[in-house]
Amino acid sequence: MFEFFIFAFVTAITPGPNNSMLMASGIKFGRKASIPHFLGIWLGFTFLFFVGGFLLSYVPAQIFDYLQYVGYAIITYIAYRIATTSLDTNKESSSVDKPFTFVQACLFQWINPFNITNNQGALIYFLVLPFCVGIWLILGEQLQNSLEKNKTVARATYVVLGVSMIASLLLA
Repeated sequence: MFEFFIFAFVTAITPGPNNSMLMASGIKFGRKASIPHFLGIWLGFTFLFFVGGFLLSYVPAQIFDYLQYVGYAIITYIAYRIATTSLDTNKESSSVDKPFTFVQACLFQWINPFNITNNQGALIYFLVLPFCVGIWLILGEQLQNSLEKNKTVARATYVVLGVSMIASLLLA
C-alpha cells in the first residue's frame, strides 16, 4: 500500500489537467474564488474512485474508447482556452468569466476516468489530493501579482499550463 501512496502522490503533484487548470484559476481569480474548483477536484476525483471505477467496469471497451476521445477533445479545448487567456487585469472583460464551479470540477474528473475499484486507493487519493492540488492553487495565487506586472511572463505561464495539459494526453 505504501507503493500506491507514492504513486498517488506523484500523480497528484505533477502537472496535468487538474493542476494546470487550478493554477490558472489561482492566477486569474485568486484562492478564495477558486475554492469551489479545488473542492470539486478533490471530492470529484475521490468519488470517481469510489463509485466510478465500479460503474466503468461495466462499460464496453468500444464505448470507453469513444468517451476517451471526447475527453481528449474537451481537455484540448480547455488547454487552448488557458493558453489564450486574456492578460487584461480587468476581470470583467476577461475571456474566462469565472473559475470552475464545484459541479463543473467534479464533472471534469469523469472525462479522464481511472478504472481503479480499490477503496483503499480512493482513501489514499482523498488524503493526498488536498495537499498536492492545494500547492498548485496557492502557487497560482502567489504568482498573481507578479504576472499582472509582467505580461510576457504571464503569457508564457498560461501557454506552459495549456501545453502541460496537452502533454498529459500523450501519457494517457
